[in-house]
Amino acid sequence: MPDLSNAAELRRLAMQCSARAERASCSASERERLLKMREALLDLAQNADWLAGRRAA
Repeated sequence: MPDLSNAAELRRLAMQCSARAERASCSASERERLLKMREALLDLAQNADWLAGRRAA
């Protein structure tokens, strides 16, 4: 289970989703799901930064 308060970890997971979505073997529906997950993880990372008192990049 990822640490949802660790912004760096959330961004790393978002990058993994993006990389998996770019695979040729990825179906269109899976690609769409992975890209939505990427956006959600980036939003969570931004919130984790805010909660920790860090400024948005």
